[in-house]
Amino acid sequence: MTDRAVAAGVAFLKQAAAQADGDMDLVSQGHLDVLPRSEAARTALEAARTAVHAGHPDHSVTAATYAVAGALADQTVQHMCATSHLESAYVVSGECGAFSIDFEAVLDVPSDLRGALWLEMIRGLRPGVIKGGIAVAGPRVPNSADGDADIVAIYARSGAEAALSAILIADSIELSDRAKSQTIPAAEDIWDALSKGVRVLSPLRQANLVRTGVLAHRGRGRCIGQIAQDRLLRFGVSDWR
Repeated sequence: MTDRAVAAGVAFLKQAAAQADGDMDLVSQGHLDVLPRSEAARTALEAARTAVHAGHPDHSVTAATYAVAGALADQTVQHMCATSHLESAYVVSGECGAFSIDFEAVLDVPSDLRGALWLEMIRGLRPGVIKGGIAVAGPRVPNSADGDADIVAIYARSGAEAALSAILIADSIELSDRAKSQTIPAAEDIWDALSKGVRVLSPLRQANLVRTGVLAHRGRGRCIGQIAQDRLLRFGVSDWR
């Protein structure tokens, strides 16, 4: 990314974030039948409504809030690409971001971000064009989810949809009471918990809210969609299904 494009992106993001900040109280109430003023908040709630229609009636306030961060990233990447010819552009907040990376483009990532799980997802998805969003939920992302999974990472057509889906799926992954009482849960208990997440992911994927999903807990993982599992080194999975 050029310095000019980055400066334009930062200026746009500050303006868009200020507008979205005025809607956060409205979003945090958890109601879907409201119309926020900012584009980011409207996008986040539209993703939530799509999730409801896909068969996931529970609406998480945290999920909508996280989706706003994804929507801001989406808007900013779109603005940067519209104002400059860029082979690659990305905007990330923690483990949630939006990306536009051409087939042969080299992604220049600062050294302090090279351990990010979203970058692992990009490595797993490439070679190829990456356009859309990636979001990660779990213990490595503070206050992102209430479920038991170590990592839930989602690639979607937008950062807003990736963020919302990651939270909804992560929240659904729960170990049984028996498994929680054990120091090391049995393998089948872990697979059962991950399967709960897959059952939430599948209708979201059918509704085009999810392209690829990676769910991991205690060395075991599930992948839905096309991704190179052997490139997901930081996910800590030795047994994939």
